[in-house]
Amino acid sequence: MERAFIAPDRRLWLVRPRAAVRRNETATHITLELMTDDETRVVSCRRDEWDVAAPDFAALLARSVPGGASRNVSRPEDDALFDPE
Repeated sequence: MERAFIAPDRRLWLVRPRAAVRRNETATHITLELMTDDETRVVSCRRDEWDVAAPDFAALLARSVPGGASRNVSRPEDDALFDPE
């Protein structure tokens, strides 16, 4: 089920479940995609957090990461700063 909310910065976000979930979390978690006109973010949450009448959209947005990103992975331009020698 898709939902929408307006963030404190007045941007309208569309939130929809994604098909991909970690294999060992399919029964307990759901992956959500949060989209606005110029940004896409992704967050994983417990199913019981999403399956309520009024999810905490601000908390979901705060925990989300940019679409296609992973935590603890440097951006390509940051790799040039790493010199192991």
